[in-house]
Amino acid sequence: MAQAKKTKKKVSKVMGEILKAPKKVEKTVEVAAKYVNETHWDTKEAFAAAIDKSGLSADQVNVNSEWDLYQSDTDGYRNHLKLEN
Repeated sequence: MAQAKKTKKKVSKVMGEILKAPKKVEKTVEVAAKYVNETHWDTKEAFAAAIDKSGLSADQVNVNSEWDLYQSDTDGYRNHLKLEN
């Protein structure tokens, strides 16, 4: 009888973990989506203007390398500088 009770507790604990898993996935997706770039720049000058508008100086950001990074994957670019159009 004690063995059956112990097994029941283990099963219910595992089921509880399984039910929590989708919530963990949703949180992870929300965090990842926060860094997805929703902005778009057509020219390097517009990109540089967005950097200037953010308050960062040219000494802090290498515009050429950031632009190359943006151009390499415009949809997957993580907007870590929090730039706006």
